[in-house]
Amino acid sequence: MSTLQSIRKHGAFLVIVIGLALFAFIAGDAAKVLQPHQNTQNVGIINGKKIDAQSFQKLVEEYSQAISFVRGGQSLTEEENAQIKDEVWNTLVSNTLIETEAAKLGLTVTTAELQAVIEEGTDPLLIQSAFRDQATGKFSSSMLMNFLAQYAELDANMASAEEIDYFNQVYTYWKFIESNLKSSLLAQKYEALIAAAQLTNPVAAEYTFNARNNHAEVAYVVVPFNSVADSLVKVTTSDIKKVYDAKKELYKQPAETRAVKYIDVVVTPSQADRDELNKEVAEYAEQLATAEDLGALVRLANSAVAYSEVPVSAAGLPEDVVANIANAAAGTVYGPYYNQADDTYNAFRILATAQLPDSVQFRQLQIADADAERTAFLADSVFNALKAKKSANFAEIAEAFGQTSEPAWIASAHYEGASITGDNALYLNTIFGMKKGELKKINLGGVELIIEVLDTKNPVEKYTAAVIKRPAYFSNETYAEAYNKLSAFVADNQTLAEMEANAEEAGFRLYPIAELNNTAHTIGGVKGTREALRWAFGAEKGEVSHIFEAGANDHLMVVAVADIHKAGYRPVADFAALLEIQALNDKKADQILANAKGVKSMEDALALAGAKADTLRRVNYSSAAYVSKVPASEPVVSGAAAGLEEGEFSGAIKGNGGIYYLQVIKKNAGAAKYDAEAEQATLKTAATRNINASNIVNELYRKGNIEDNRYLFF
Repeated sequence: MSTLQSIRKHGAFLVIVIGLALFAFIAGDAAKVLQPHQNTQNVGIINGKKIDAQSFQKLVEEYSQAISFVRGGQSLTEEENAQIKDEVWNTLVSNTLIETEAAKLGLTVTTAELQAVIEEGTDPLLIQSAFRDQATGKFSSSMLMNFLAQYAELDANMASAEEIDYFNQVYTYWKFIESNLKSSLLAQKYEALIAAAQLTNPVAAEYTFNARNNHAEVAYVVVPFNSVADSLVKVTTSDIKKVYDAKKELYKQPAETRAVKYIDVVVTPSQADRDELNKEVAEYAEQLATAEDLGALVRLANSAVAYSEVPVSAAGLPEDVVANIANAAAGTVYGPYYNQADDTYNAFRILATAQLPDSVQFRQLQIADADAERTAFLADSVFNALKAKKSANFAEIAEAFGQTSEPAWIASAHYEGASITGDNALYLNTIFGMKKGELKKINLGGVELIIEVLDTKNPVEKYTAAVIKRPAYFSNETYAEAYNKLSAFVADNQTLAEMEANAEEAGFRLYPIAELNNTAHTIGGVKGTREALRWAFGAEKGEVSHIFEAGANDHLMVVAVADIHKAGYRPVADFAALLEIQALNDKKADQILANAKGVKSMEDALALAGAKADTLRRVNYSSAAYVSKVPASEPVVSGAAAGLEEGEFSGAIKGNGGIYYLQVIKKNAGAAKYDAEAEQATLKTAATRNINASNIVNELYRKGNIEDNRYLFF
């Protein structure tokens, strides 16, 4: 049980591990889990293998349950749930792709290899796990083995249901780590195999060294493309197509995207709504002055600030309340007033103020018995003995009662912001109201507590306050008015062209998204727009949607499909504007060259119309030269300079920003000395730098048959 207790104490580490692992365990046995099923729908395809929605949802639920477990049952936000779905899918894709390639090569991870990694204990997943030796902070394989032995021998008839449940959860957690280690080792093997295939040679090593070490001072003349007026050249459709074909692979996309335009109406409170809310808060403000049960009144008012019978510091109150405390007479009501910073209507009453510590160190004894009189007698006896400070010792008494005497710190931040009343308020008020060294006894629900304060820190002003804070909200009538206005507009404008023509006049704005991917979780960053996303990928070009209710029930959205970009090579028209610029420069280059046929020297080049001259002081042959006269980064200038001798004239060279003429003034060798072995090692390191699991998966992804249709289901 000691192993389990140690794991329980360090459950926070599980969050880190789970985040790193991405739960490869979920995807580790994909061959068994992800078999095609009849009468099911697929969320995607990985290397030709269909992934059905039911199986994928099971993986997501397992991951979600594990995250919730390490967070103490805390529920997940919408954004976290979306992130989990992405992580599960990405893990499934990467593991499947690498496993497929590894199987072709006969690469596997043996049980002995896995056990060796566990015994070594240096893998990051193990180091950050809960199976750590508290004395050294290192992973403890013996601690893990002890837990697994205890789990194997767990007797359901002897252990409590809570212990069995926790053992099962920790065991499942370990299986996550174990399976991820297998996947990680397999990826490392595959990565190492590819890296070992990278070769270098002395010739390439020496060339690379010289290119990096040597440099030159270069004079240049450039005729910038922008020196030729656009009106002097004509670009045809075939010219644009030629530029496109030269770099066609740049215009290939792996998955379909869509261009959409949408109207997003944010429903806000009307002036009538605000007036009504202000009136309502004013009524509650009147009641604040005389109400006996302030907690009940604050709850009835649906205040955003909970009522607490425990005094709180300024940090535990809204900023606007703190700013107005000085203007509020003790015991009277301040407000109602409007606070623009958080768009709220407010009123508050400060019941009392006191100088109290911000944090307290204390220890306590709990004394309880089935007999109330015996409980009181025992508590009085222990309390009097401790107070007399004679033979009684707090630690010894605590041990006798099977309790700890270890002190604990409690700070205001631990409870401020919560609604605290009754026994909870009595308990905290007692602790924070005691002085250092003071001993008190209180009864909480039939249990006697003896509390000793050992230390206090940071005395601050604290307030017992009742706060009515009501955020502005829109009424049903206001929402219906906004909905009806948008509905009427959509009814009159059934096409995108009509929406574009009439939106502004009707008081609406169309927002464009040029590339909407089906892996997006929202449209325009608005929560709750998954239905709108599904619609967008099922609609035809030019189609207009119905109204989607989104956000926190405060957004109304209409979406129209402007274009559909199918997977594969994008059409020339999609990049016509960009391609036309390149084609225009190509035409200008041809014209400049046609006018420069007689150029034989730098003097001839300088005589050309629009020519500019300067000197580059240190041209390194391994990096692109930056030409400020254009301005542009010009790799061709560096490359040409490397091949020229001192005083040699280059002739015309076409760059990114113009036509260049070069003459090397002087070549210089750097101070570094050539080391063939070291240079070859550097080349190999450079060649393998990008060979890692992530980049390998990206390359396999481009070549594989991957289809992601999760948006249809999640």
